[in-house]
Amino acid sequence: MENNYDLGIIGGGPAGYSAAIRAAQKGLSVVLFEKDCMGGVCLNRGCIPTKTILHCADFYKSLKKADKFGVNFCYTTDTSTGNASDINNAHPMVDYEKIFNRKNEVVSKIQKSLTKLVQSYGVEIIAAEAKLICEDKIEADGNIYQCKNIILATGSKPAQISGLETDGNFILSSNDVLNLTGLPQNILIIGSGAIGVEWARIFNALDKNVTVVELANRLLPAADIDVSKRLDRLFKKNKIKFFTDAGIESINDKTVTLSNGQILKPDMILCATGRVPVLPEMSGFEIDMEGKFVKVDDNFQCFITENSCQAHNTMTNSNIFAVGDLNGKMQLAHSAVHQAISVVDFIVDKKPVYFNKNKVPSVIYGSPEIAWVGVTEQDIICYSEFYKVSNFPIAALGKAMADDEIEGFVKVLSIDNKIVGAHVVSPEASSLIQQFALMIDNELKTDDILKTVFAHPTYSEAVFEAVLGLDKISLSLPKEI
Repeated sequence: MENNYDLGIIGGGPAGYSAAIRAAQKGLSVVLFEKDCMGGVCLNRGCIPTKTILHCADFYKSLKKADKFGVNFCYTTDTSTGNASDINNAHPMVDYEKIFNRKNEVVSKIQKSLTKLVQSYGVEIIAAEAKLICEDKIEADGNIYQCKNIILATGSKPAQISGLETDGNFILSSNDVLNLTGLPQNILIIGSGAIGVEWARIFNALDKNVTVVELANRLLPAADIDVSKRLDRLFKKNKIKFFTDAGIESINDKTVTLSNGQILKPDMILCATGRVPVLPEMSGFEIDMEGKFVKVDDNFQCFITENSCQAHNTMTNSNIFAVGDLNGKMQLAHSAVHQAISVVDFIVDKKPVYFNKNKVPSVIYGSPEIAWVGVTEQDIICYSEFYKVSNFPIAALGKAMADDEIEGFVKVLSIDNKIVGAHVVSPEASSLIQQFALMIDNELKTDDILKTVFAHPTYSEAVFEAVLGLDKISLSLPKEI
């Protein structure tokens, strides 16, 4: 049986379902193949389940300082014994199995609504593994689907490192850790990228002993140096142990020896050392690779070498596109969505894809949130000595004092009166950074930014104050001497 479609999409994650909806909106007939669950890594093994657990951990952490806000825990008398709980000893307790169940409930609800959303646009969803058998043909469950264009959105999986192969028991991947219904007391995390930092915060907030090992010379090495320094401070404040410039020397009977000579005895190791692309099965041709990622041009078109569809031939400008984690441009769900809808616009309208990874915001969740967009200061000094920098402390905000959330800052970098980089450690940093993304993407002049009225009291005032600080005229900091 052969079916004809304008667009075939392999993968039902953020890139895949966004492309499907966008294409259907533009009048294309669309078939989407997903062998697992709709939503991809983000919904099922990444963003959503992790942030659900993280919210529970942060909520518990907030409860532990409830008395500071005038809130006390009172327990009623036990009717079976007649004994009343001691109010002075009342405290919140964690039931991780309930947190686990809530995570599953949230994921399940979103899965169902997402499937209905995609189907509402007339997209056919095929719940089967797809195989590329020619440049314009996909096979699934014994059926052939003829597609004028094909988008590969098959995502990624946790990387495996020699000597640290995950076993789902002692050494866990970011997939495995989401399946735990209970947590051990002593946890070692390898890597201090987004995954490592978020899970360190989760375990720490839930009263577990956490140690982080980072091969680079600082935590969160992709971030601005000031962000790394603040994370260093936050980890120490929260009693999260960490070692930088260190790797795993050996693991023997759950005893871990680091390259710096430190010996650790964790109950569990979380390996958070990056992700690698998942390629669809292919027959008759090969897709060119660039390292471990799919090679694409500026419009995310693949380069393919045909072996059987036609004569042996390397083609550019094929009708196969690769978006999201697969091409390695930036392994973030929102980046994948942007790429996907841009590719559909290119297919339909021949509108060249606009994508600049330096203008894509990155966010690390927890308390406080961490976010950045644009260039870092260590990057900017390599190509320009004519830049301005402003660093505004969150503690200077009335809103931060009222919330007792005074840890953090907003750092802004500019050249020629235009914002080129922003780095935020603050409550609501995930929302604040979007303001800077708009400024950078639209090349707004600082004078124009300052025409905007920022509401008070809000954390957004830190955006206003940081931009003022570029000219040393912040209204909430003492006069510089």
